[in-house]
Amino acid sequence: MNPPATASSPRYEFLDALRGCAILGVISYHCAYFSGWNFRGLDFAEAGAFGVQLFFTVSAFTIFLTLERGWSRETAPVLSFYIRRIFRIAPLFWVGIILYAFAPGREHYYKDWDIGLSYYFLTAILQHGWHPNYISTVVPGGWSIAVEATFYIVAPLFFLWIKNWRAGLGFFLMALFVCLAGNNCLRILENHQLIFQQVLPDLTSRFAYEWFPSQLPVFACGILAYQIIKVVPEDLRCKRHGLLLLAAAASFLYSIAGIGDRRLIPEQAFFALGFLLLILALAIYPVPLLVNPAMCFLGRISYSCYVMHFVILQGVLPHFDYFSKQFFSHSLKAYGLLFAATLALTVLVASATYNLIEQPFIRLGSSLARRFNTASELELKHRVAAT
Repeated sequence: MNPPATASSPRYEFLDALRGCAILGVISYHCAYFSGWNFRGLDFAEAGAFGVQLFFTVSAFTIFLTLERGWSRETAPVLSFYIRRIFRIAPLFWVGIILYAFAPGREHYYKDWDIGLSYYFLTAILQHGWHPNYISTVVPGGWSIAVEATFYIVAPLFFLWIKNWRAGLGFFLMALFVCLAGNNCLRILENHQLIFQQVLPDLTSRFAYEWFPSQLPVFACGILAYQIIKVVPEDLRCKRHGLLLLAAAASFLYSIAGIGDRRLIPEQAFFALGFLLLILALAIYPVPLLVNPAMCFLGRISYSCYVMHFVILQGVLPHFDYFSKQFFSHSLKAYGLLFAATLALTVLVASATYNLIEQPFIRLGSSLARRFNTASELELKHRVAAT
């Protein structure tokens, strides 16, 4: 769900590959839901939902990389950052708002859901993530875009504060406290009917997972991964150590898939720690099985895939129901059919939206940022000359 900030640099192709893994997980999760939740390996298909957390972790890593480069090269790095982020994320999301206003695929929580103008307005300005009724109503899965946008707002402050891995570790612990304390406060306020009085209970429980404070530890893991990789000595960046870290990440993620309620910290934070290990592993040694042209391409179009796959899935479902009943009585085969069809069509549509919508606005944002930097540099020179 984020731009390949370093797509031109082979050293960071692993970030695109990780985004490719993330979107595969998200599509897998939604296909498992519609194929019946009843097949061998369901725990792992269901764990694909945490592909969103992989997006967040990679996003934090990428944003800190982008900010560090901007601080060393630009005279107005914060303004440039916000300009590029807005033009990166908003245009396609606005297209999604229009699309899901008319096309199938919107996630209705109950029948006759009344979506008013306030829903569209708050979603359009990316501030729909602070109320259970708004967070994922207009655009399916839109909660993650709201969380991402909130992180963009505060990311420069975090960048100025977190300068090493020790500060990153401290921030992760603080983020865990914010997550737990925030959700406890939310629950107390709800129980005393001080907030969300007209909201259905299932929506408030989902909101407690989806709102920004619950996801803050996930971003903290991406920041920590960035600070760790900066100080890893070159002699440790070898294939053997990369594979060892990859094995550790795989073992960790395997052990927590389907962990349910048996956990000390929120489940999303557990997965984020596994993703931290995964980022470190691929940063040290980009394993070709994961970091390859196909996965990198999928990662580059992953934001388009995320926004578009809901409507693709809804379009595939009627045909899927017919074929699965005729030829695929086993739910695992049905899941495989639905996943393959949805992925193929999503990649086709996302490739078009990536080239026709994402790329032109990314270039426009970069052009505007360069202009602001040039103007800022000229103003600074005039001030120096005047003194």
